[in-house]
Amino acid sequence: MGLGAISAAGQGVDAFWRACVEGEAKLRPIERFDVSDLGSPQGGEVPLAQPGEDAVARFVEIATREALHQAGLEKQIDPAATGVVLGTCLGETDGIFRGLRERGATPPALPAGYSGLAQRLAGTLGLRGPVTTVSSACISGTAAVALAADSIRRGEADAMLAGGAEQLSRFIVSGFWLLRALAAGPVRPFDRRRDGLCLGEGAGVLVLEERERARRRGGAILAEVLGSGSASDAHHMTGPSPTGDGLVRAIEATLRQAQCPPQDVDFVNAHGTGTQYNDRMETIAIKQVLGAHAYEIPVVSVKPVVGHTLGAAGALEAILSVKVLQERIVPSTVGYAEPDPECDLDYVPHRARERAVRRALSCSSAFGGANGVLLLGAP
Repeated sequence: MGLGAISAAGQGVDAFWRACVEGEAKLRPIERFDVSDLGSPQGGEVPLAQPGEDAVARFVEIATREALHQAGLEKQIDPAATGVVLGTCLGETDGIFRGLRERGATPPALPAGYSGLAQRLAGTLGLRGPVTTVSSACISGTAAVALAADSIRRGEADAMLAGGAEQLSRFIVSGFWLLRALAAGPVRPFDRRRDGLCLGEGAGVLVLEERERARRRGGAILAEVLGSGSASDAHHMTGPSPTGDGLVRAIEATLRQAQCPPQDVDFVNAHGTGTQYNDRMETIAIKQVLGAHAYEIPVVSVKPVVGHTLGAAGALEAILSVKVLQERIVPSTVGYAEPDPECDLDYVPHRARERAVRRALSCSSAFGGANGVLLLGAP
């Protein structure tokens, strides 16, 4: 397995992990485009992103190179047996609009829109295995990792590049502003004072590989994808089901596939957006599936650190879960200080803590009532 990331914390998995462990929020006033008429919200901008560039494709390439390097596959990759699954909500929106304005763009100059993100990376690297771009709102990165793992289990590929990417744009920020979902101040998941989310950008990429093949070539086995699950609320286009029904069924399906009893889950990497409805729903769902055990394990959101990165969120949070398994450290939920009676689990306030974790549940939810879950295990 190999990991690669780029986010508001900077370039590389180490920068992302360090910011999460140190509880250092990287959210700042958005500067790349004018948001003064949108209440001047904060966001998690990637420092190296420049206006007018095809940032999503660049983010993916940077994260992929890091992941391949860590996996030791830079020169050993088998193009015919390696595929790509990448998730994104909208892809490179600024470039799409720029291309429409210019009207003269030839196909090689077109941006990496949501429909061609994985295909573009596969073409760059010459990979001829299964290739899919997933666009399922904010579970896209999680769904991409799940689909990639399934491809390996079915014998379609020996290795898969899986993850997600997103770029901040005025189009995206204005949409969340119209929905009144943006935080007026700091992002505080599960806190009584929470009032919304902040958006971010970046990419997370994981190199997944069939276990015995990785062992034979001496590759590092950082973690295992033990199971995954997905389910729909069928409730509302933007609001989650108040009962958490869809997330409950997604978690149950994940544990069932992994043959993992609820009491064996050691850590929950929550979606934790910081909105009133999401955090309440997620708490209800976790308690319904894990029962009394839910009160005994840490439940963490890192969205106050790099923002809600939409299509990249599930991939970055899967990477964080792998690091928790490796390092035996659980980050804190930055900004959480005042308990909410309806959100009454252990959200790890104030600072990171040492804890041995063997099974990590990573949960994602999205507009349209989509829910996706991964269970990652220590090797």
